[in-house]
Amino acid sequence: MKKSKFLKVFSSAMALSVILAGCSTSNNSSSKNAPKAKVEFKTEVDNGGSAVDGATLKYGVLSPTPLTGMWNPIFMTQATDNEVIGNVVGDTFSTDDEYKVKQDNEDDPVKFHLDREKKEITFTVHKDLKWSDGSEVTAKDIVATYELMGNPKFKENARYTNAFELIEGMKDYHEGKADKISGITEKDNKTVVVKYTEIKPSVLWGEGWVSSVLNAKQVAEASKDFSKFAEADLNKKPLSYGPYVIAKEVNGESVLAEANPHYYKKDDVKVKKIEFKVVSPAQASSVIKNGDVDILKNVTSNVWDSSKDLKNGDFVSKPSFYLSYVGFRTGLWDKEKSENVEDPDSKLKDKNVRQAFELAVDRDQINEKVFKGLRFTPTGSGMYPPATGKLQNEKATAAKKDVEKAKKLLDEAGYKDTDGDGLREDKNGKKVTFNFAIRNTGADYDQALADTFIKSWKEVGLDVQLVDGKLMSPKDFSSRLLAGDKSIDIFQGAWTLGTNPDRSSMLGRKTPLNLYRYTSSTFDEAFKEQSSDAMFDDAKLKEAYNKFDNLVADELPYFPLSWDTDLTWVNKRVKALNPEKLGKGQQKLHALELNSQESAK
Repeated sequence: MKKSKFLKVFSSAMALSVILAGCSTSNNSSSKNAPKAKVEFKTEVDNGGSAVDGATLKYGVLSPTPLTGMWNPIFMTQATDNEVIGNVVGDTFSTDDEYKVKQDNEDDPVKFHLDREKKEITFTVHKDLKWSDGSEVTAKDIVATYELMGNPKFKENARYTNAFELIEGMKDYHEGKADKISGITEKDNKTVVVKYTEIKPSVLWGEGWVSSVLNAKQVAEASKDFSKFAEADLNKKPLSYGPYVIAKEVNGESVLAEANPHYYKKDDVKVKKIEFKVVSPAQASSVIKNGDVDILKNVTSNVWDSSKDLKNGDFVSKPSFYLSYVGFRTGLWDKEKSENVEDPDSKLKDKNVRQAFELAVDRDQINEKVFKGLRFTPTGSGMYPPATGKLQNEKATAAKKDVEKAKKLLDEAGYKDTDGDGLREDKNGKKVTFNFAIRNTGADYDQALADTFIKSWKEVGLDVQLVDGKLMSPKDFSSRLLAGDKSIDIFQGAWTLGTNPDRSSMLGRKTPLNLYRYTSSTFDEAFKEQSSDAMFDDAKLKEAYNKFDNLVADELPYFPLSWDTDLTWVNKRVKALNPEKLGKGQQKLHALELNSQESAK
């Protein structure tokens, strides 16, 4: 299974992105009436030609910030790092066309088997699986990985969620009350049994699992001195059981990956070397034109707009799980309770006020003009884009800009202009300013987007100012939101939604990733319903998620801004590529072939 199927927290150039645990249904059955971007693209390329040996694939990682070089998926905090190590290690578990983990697949690096009656998952390591130093991958490696995930010395690890606490004994272990995780048993040298207190349907998408296995000896060595943990080989020079191993790094700029000589399917590795190189958005068009990259994923609207007429390659698309939004901070993170609680002083606790913010904005115009028609306005809560296929809520609609209704809602909330300056005072007659956090992603539309929001809100009498008077760096944006900074009232962020439809990691009472700090008893009940045994019925699961989609759109902890077209640039020397098959693991990056020693220019 690809790493993108599991819970990830990333501070990236484009967004604070969370790839939520697990997977969802295929897009093959999407509604014919589903909203779409105005520009459409090829879904695959076939450049033909004869395969050549010895050529290095040049893989662009689009980002205005450098790689951090943290290659441990348990603690990784940047999307660009994940893009590198995810392709180096490759898939640990394969998935079906609906992204569910395939059971009993003997060919996988680690075989998965679920016994619902016993509430157990059995992981079996492939008999031929080896680390890049030639040693065997064993059950001890799996156990060590889970123990690191739950290590009590890392209680602030945002990747550790309450989904892991469904494993028997994990909570006690994480709280330092036990030396071992009682529910994880090493059955033999190749087999681990994980006992759960509850089996939720989302486990079929990998929720509460670790996405890849770490080397037990490296874990033990790194754990000897936690003051030096970040520099340990586990994080900087990890052993790999995948198709590649990291051979060379150039300080945040690039990584050279070479074929792992001990990979259990080494004959499948057609590209023997991959160079991952950071490409800034400002330089992306010239990098594409000059043939400096063969593949560049997550292409932004501006990069496409300035490169769309180039002849040395093609843009291809696949359904996207991206959602950008405007969030309202309505609560706080209570460290003692380890949960989100209501903030009685929040300026956004009145739903009428939140709804007014939404109705003041013309999202259709923003997506068409600012994002060149590549993004489009979501329906409902936005949490189930067309890529989620069967689970998409076909009956959901999108609220249109309505200035008069927004003004009326603010009047009803007691926000009125009492001094005639065009800006509303609060219900106590005091001046009220809403502090708005928005990132500097490196795109030339960042400031224009911020200005559009602020102007729209001013039109209905809302005084909105940028936090600290300027766009925020992605790192500052992420760290302050995760810390629950009370100086932020509103923020424009984004999720890269994982293929698992469970959104409790995004809106749950107990998750630090609920950046809105929004809680409600109706959400609690909805999450309880979604995790019931009845939800193993696909029809009931769809009904539950469609109902939840409507519920979130009504309670409005945020309003959705954009769904996206997932674009990839492919140079003509790549023989063939289908990004959707690549995303589903049906096509492998290491199995791609190149038809020339040099990239086309």
